[in-house]
Amino acid sequence: MARNKKIDKALKNNGKKSFMLSKPLFTLAVICLGIYSIFSMISHQIQISDIKEESEELSAKITEARQLNDEYVRLLSADDEAAYMERIAIEKLGYAYPNERRFYIVEKN
Repeated sequence: MARNKKIDKALKNNGKKSFMLSKPLFTLAVICLGIYSIFSMISHQIQISDIKEESEELSAKITEARQLNDEYVRLLSADDEAAYMERIAIEKLGYAYPNERRFYIVEKN
């Protein structure tokens, strides 16, 4: 019986030691989880702000493209459509009529 008491006492002391060790480990784990959560939230907020900024830039590009498209539609629906298309073909695309020679003035800087 004396042996059993020693074993019981050792088990009780061992249980107290494991409890004493587990409490700081649990506290450390909670602190680490809290720090990770804070950094995670900050990271997500930065990503959200970057995505919002990108979205605003894309919205501006869409608005600009729509305005340009409306301008093209207006120009193509004008009465002088053939003259406009001819001017674009000559000026921007470099087209010319058959047997026509175009000379361009090149300025030296």
